[in-house]
Amino acid sequence: MILKSKLVLISHCLLFLLLFCSGCGIYSFTGITVDPDIKTISIQNIENSSGEGPANLTQLVTNGFKQTFQRNTNLTIIQREGDLQFEGNIVTFSLTPAAVQRTDQFDQASLNRLTLGVQVRYTNTKNSEENFDQLFSISQDFAANVDITQIPPSAIEEMTDRLVTEVLNKSLANW
Repeated sequence: MILKSKLVLISHCLLFLLLFCSGCGIYSFTGITVDPDIKTISIQNIENSSGEGPANLTQLVTNGFKQTFQRNTNLTIIQREGDLQFEGNIVTFSLTPAAVQRTDQFDQASLNRLTLGVQVRYTNTKNSEENFDQLFSISQDFAANVDITQIPPSAIEEMTDRLVTEVLNKSLANW
């Protein structure tokens, strides 16, 4: 009898959880809500208009967008005219002094900061109120003796992942 009442309680809890999570859209535990009418996404090449960075920066950022959206949604990526559309340009890829220390008679950088900035245009063809055109920027500090050509590709990929996560949160998690 006790076992039967526990099973009933568990089934009621599961039913409540299922109803709670079903709502008006598809919800995931990452906080991403996608309207059930939205099935496709198109991500254009994120061109590098900064004039800086590694030769494959366009590919790194574009692939970062595609992989993040594939990993976190059930949307099908298509070439053009998806229900959700992303376009953009890399507008900043720069290494600047982040911390300065005084040595003898002059100032010298003790840390350098790499900044990656991407202007993103997001179009939701099902709900134009969610559209935006916004600059997303992410930075990471490196030792002063590291110049821009010595930044490891893994560090650029990590920065790209963080930046794309911000775009994902803004577009689908409404953060």
